[in-house]
Amino acid sequence: MARELILHIGHFKTGTTALQMYLDYNRDLLAEAGLHYATQTRKHAKHSALAFSLLRRAGVSELMHGYSSPHPPARIWQALFDEVRALPDGQSMLVSSEEFIRLGAHPDAAALLRKQINQASDLRFRVIAYLRPPQAHLQSWYNQLVKMGIPVGSFTTALCSQIEAVHWDYALALKPWVEIFGAEAVILRTYGPALREGDALYADFLGALGFPLPAEAEPMPGDPNRRIDPRRLAYHRGLNRVDLPRHVRELMNAHAQASLDSDDGEGPRRALTTIRDEARQGIEAVAALPGAALDLEAMLAALPALPEGPAQDLDALIALMAGEIGRLRAHVVSLSGRIGVLEEAARRDETPDPPPQDPAA
Repeated sequence: MARELILHIGHFKTGTTALQMYLDYNRDLLAEAGLHYATQTRKHAKHSALAFSLLRRAGVSELMHGYSSPHPPARIWQALFDEVRALPDGQSMLVSSEEFIRLGAHPDAAALLRKQINQASDLRFRVIAYLRPPQAHLQSWYNQLVKMGIPVGSFTTALCSQIEAVHWDYALALKPWVEIFGAEAVILRTYGPALREGDALYADFLGALGFPLPAEAEPMPGDPNRRIDPRRLAYHRGLNRVDLPRHVRELMNAHAQASLDSDDGEGPRRALTTIRDEARQGIEAVAALPGAALDLEAMLAALPALPEGPAQDLDALIALMAGEIGRLRAHVVSLSGRIGVLEEAARRDETPDPPPQDPAA
């Protein structure tokens, strides 16, 4: 049975970082089951050099994250193919990079991929990708761009003029993979909230490829790619436009997050349904009192509610900005006081000493 190369191509913002770290950390256990996580071009638990080599040769310069390797794609891909050919018969090699999905937006890079794959007719290939509903994906990707410091505009501007079409046109994103490898070789999975729980993503990924989840495998603790709190996304984006030392930027973002966290409060929170039920029951109880003359319909039509969406976000942003302005004002007052002390000391230094008096006078 031929040796196999599996390409995990993303999409972005579908748990790829967590999955890559899991695969890298547990690569020995996975190899025992016949699934080998490739060592060629692996950096930070992913294989993005494979995609970047194609994109760079095709003339792509945006979002290359400093990739500057002079090696041609053929050299990099042939090294990978040689690693696959060294496997025992019937076993599989896996590479993973969300950067692969960008080839759909760059046909010249996709043509280069086809050229490389044509040199490996002795290998079997499969492709696996996760997709999430477009709006959720776009919001998460926009958050990531701001987090990386990319100079994007508003969400509207970014969507209409700055984000590659593969982030909403999934047929375009998958076009080169279907054309090169065949539709039967492409595995598609939905990424949703359920896969963020425990080891669900790892089990789903391995199961889709026909491999068991190793009982001894250890997931990586925490979220390896935590997003920016959406309530301070605009604030973070604004800071990206200012030339500030990194430590100052980080301090300002930390202050902003602390402000939002204080809004959230601590301790147990009552459910809105509980609050509304208690309010309704209370109104109905007091309305039944002999001396009550309440407009019961009006009371029940205005039960407690929470601000949602833009109104809630605007309130949080105003509180955040007011806190930052207050800190700056306090700093200015402190500096003004220090300057006043220094100016007073300078005036004293400039006052000439009185002339010495003649003792005989």
